[in-house]
Amino acid sequence: MTIRQTVVWSLLLVALSGGCAAVVGAGGGEPESVKAAAVPLDRGRPGKLAVGPLRFLGGLDIAGGDRVGGLSGLWVDPAGDRLVAIGDTGLVVDGRLQTDAGGRLTGLSEVHARPLTVEEGISRSKRRTDAEDLTRLPDGGWLVSLERDHRILRYKGGDRGPEGTPTPIPLPPGMDSAPENGGLEALTRLPDGRLLAMEEGKDDGRRERRAWITKLGITKLGVTGDGVPRSAADWQPFTYLAAPRYRPTAVAPLPDGGVLVLERWVSLLGGWSSRLVRVAPRQLTAGAVVEGEELGRLEPPLVNDNFEGIATRPGPAGETLVYLISDNNFSSLQRTYLLLFALHAPSS
Repeated sequence: MTIRQTVVWSLLLVALSGGCAAVVGAGGGEPESVKAAAVPLDRGRPGKLAVGPLRFLGGLDIAGGDRVGGLSGLWVDPAGDRLVAIGDTGLVVDGRLQTDAGGRLTGLSEVHARPLTVEEGISRSKRRTDAEDLTRLPDGGWLVSLERDHRILRYKGGDRGPEGTPTPIPLPPGMDSAPENGGLEALTRLPDGRLLAMEEGKDDGRRERRAWITKLGITKLGVTGDGVPRSAADWQPFTYLAAPRYRPTAVAPLPDGGVLVLERWVSLLGGWSSRLVRVAPRQLTAGAVVEGEELGRLEPPLVNDNFEGIATRPGPAGETLVYLISDNNFSSLQRTYLLLFALHAPSS
């Protein structure tokens, strides 16, 4: 969604927003004092703690002044101690997460924000820095997908998010025809090492969305690789069926080899709405037409906004912990929400 469209919708939906908090960080320096306000799943029903099979484990309403916002992609470390988020204004944000003894999300501290470097260094061009998703590689590096000037950039390292001079990797075939503001919104690495990417596409009401997965066991000199394609031919296409009017904005892996897809829609009457969809591992094959299982929706009266980022990690009792983050487009009429849910594996 363009910033102009978002501002228009925000003006219409301001009554649906709530709360305010303060989180301010300084890129490269000491973080300033951090405050993150707790947000309930449903302000009118404090006892509501689930969305379908997703058990709510707390949420934060984050305000970052001029430096923290517009966040579109999310990564959380396996221990749940730190997050890295990227923004569609070319921003990298990292911070430390706090949880209580029951595993509920309670705070965010040590927040830093800095510009995302691209091939030519730090750029002020929106076309060059419109980052939408990120995933971490086994060697400690990162992949970041960007739209407008469509590409996927590989970064060699960065414990606090992608840093240094990146190099582009081969794009899925056909990306030259992608809409400028509807490119590779979703990118993740699966447990078996394959990469999965999804195109947001046009806001045309069609359910079909282009998606790609890399070949299993990409090798170089006979050694299993990291899943990063060496050519466009390493990407294999499939079709993802979103709900009518929804579009995919992010994807994250599940322990069984499947994925969770985050979809988003906004309307005058309904406000913001996000779907969480589970896709089974057997569905992730070249040429498939994939329709996942809807787990639940975030829409009024539940906490809701422009959710664009998702991350997962294993929980202590075998559950999958699911984090969602919203893109406030640096609008005072929107919020940056960070939510945490627990999802247990489906019964066999």
